[in-house]
Amino acid sequence: MSDGTSAAQGQTGFRGTDPVAERRETTCTLRDGTRLRTLLLIPHGPGPWPALLTRHPYDAAREEREGMLDVGRLAAAGYLVALQDVRGRYGSEGLFVPCAQEVDDGADTVAWLSALPECDGTVGMWGASYASDTQFAALLGGAPALRAIAPAMTPALSALDGFRFRGGVPEIGSTLAWTHYAIAPDLIARIGSAPEREAERERWEATERAVTDRSAFRAAAPHTGQDAEGIVAWGLELLREPLGSERHREGKVVDRIDAVDVPVFLIGGWFDVFLGSTLELHRRLLRRAKDDGGPAPRLLIGPWTHDDFSGRAAGADFGPAASADALGGHGDLTTQHVLWFGATLRAAPADLPPVRVFLMGTNRWIDLEEFPPPGTRTLELYLNEEGALTTEAAGAGERRLTSDPACPVPTCGGAVLLFGPFGAGPADQAAVEARRDVVSWRTAPLTGELTVMGAVRAVVHLTTTGNDADLIVRLCDEGPDGISRVVTDGVQRGSARFVDPVTGVGGRGPLEPGRDHEFVIDLWSTAHTFLPGHRVRVDVAPGSSPRWDVGRNAFDPAGQAAEPVVAVHTIRHGTARPSRLVLQVVAPAPS
Repeated sequence: MSDGTSAAQGQTGFRGTDPVAERRETTCTLRDGTRLRTLLLIPHGPGPWPALLTRHPYDAAREEREGMLDVGRLAAAGYLVALQDVRGRYGSEGLFVPCAQEVDDGADTVAWLSALPECDGTVGMWGASYASDTQFAALLGGAPALRAIAPAMTPALSALDGFRFRGGVPEIGSTLAWTHYAIAPDLIARIGSAPEREAERERWEATERAVTDRSAFRAAAPHTGQDAEGIVAWGLELLREPLGSERHREGKVVDRIDAVDVPVFLIGGWFDVFLGSTLELHRRLLRRAKDDGGPAPRLLIGPWTHDDFSGRAAGADFGPAASADALGGHGDLTTQHVLWFGATLRAAPADLPPVRVFLMGTNRWIDLEEFPPPGTRTLELYLNEEGALTTEAAGAGERRLTSDPACPVPTCGGAVLLFGPFGAGPADQAAVEARRDVVSWRTAPLTGELTVMGAVRAVVHLTTTGNDADLIVRLCDEGPDGISRVVTDGVQRGSARFVDPVTGVGGRGPLEPGRDHEFVIDLWSTAHTFLPGHRVRVDVAPGSSPRWDVGRNAFDPAGQAAEPVVAVHTIRHGTARPSRLVLQVVAPAPS
């Protein structure tokens, strides 16, 4: 038996009904001697089998009862299933250092797993969020036995486009949600010294109070000396790192797309905080496949949030076909993985479309060769006077709003990864749109369907009394009943508008007060049909808290000294300054 393996827990005794012949708890020993707890689910039959591996920091044993996939069915399909706690988490030894540790550890784990007598030497990996990062990290570390991956809800491309930052604005809400709630409790429980453990628990409670009373999210919060537990302090420290810092590249594939040389099955959600990274990865991998003849990626996008694949969120229900348990009659998510790994690890025939996306509005699945599909056209809708959103710019006008860092616009739905009551999804924006610091434009009621399928961006001409500004632009679907639901949104900090949103390359600088500045805000992409009688609506706001760091309206490259100031933003529109929404649309919508 391999190095570090504990005594087998024995046969289940239910060969006729149990898909798992043996459940074995063992350890994988890394190059530095650290041992990682690994659960093996061994299928019936003589073997050896291809192995399927997932690695994450959330207690790998939970995969057996509440994971994204039915791991018993993976074993029943003839795969050796491996569930592993990463270094420093739950049953594994060592110190947890997020992202950076997974390159070597992932490569070591794949090599260990492929050498087991129960494995035929080939490995596939699956998993969402951090468990998607570990897949790409193993490839970066050099893992020749890793032949296919299935990353879901992945931030693996870059730390700057929805992971730690977006549009140059720190993602403070998701940083605190992840470090404080998902990671800190187990790290605290692992502390051996009772006094040290209690001191860290008190710091956890201090963070909890700051989250509850919202002081954790006030302007300049990432730069203040919060009395926070270690992992939260680590997260806040990274939000203070310059956008071009090498630390943001650790474990990311932004500079190493060449290392992703295996078939990739990307899974995402229209309301997932990492949708931008998922789609950009697909674009880059597809471009490389066309240029170099490598494996083309597969893409599946549902109307899902980061951790809810039911197709119901924020009071909206996209129908039973939207659930990952149904997929419109195409089998559930486990079935899709079995087919994918059968095709990529066993060369089994599988009729899998290159792209399958859920088209919201008409609430149906669409199979495509590419996303966005060929034949899309660009539709520009211009911000005009009296809140009109039309296909032509007219005259000249302006709308003003006051940005007060002491009273930020609250987050309401969208592609977020937060905590109650800030859930993700197509939330009704009525309360937000009623604020005086939120301005809106909308079309007349549509006389026919309008299908957006691809990229969404906004171009906004702004003058401000400050020397920095944040702009949030939100695309909404306003129904005949007046309910306005968010479809997608984005943010841009003025001082970072010339910084590449993926690589962090580019200079930052202040805005000149009173001067016209053009902001280009990336709202990522969507697949959504606006139905007849509905309106396309655009909301513009100076913030969204606690999702994003509250801007100070004051440029400060060091991130520490500038005091928040109240600023008046003037959005200019018309023929001379054509503020507009830019959509990729298709007509008619694919069947």
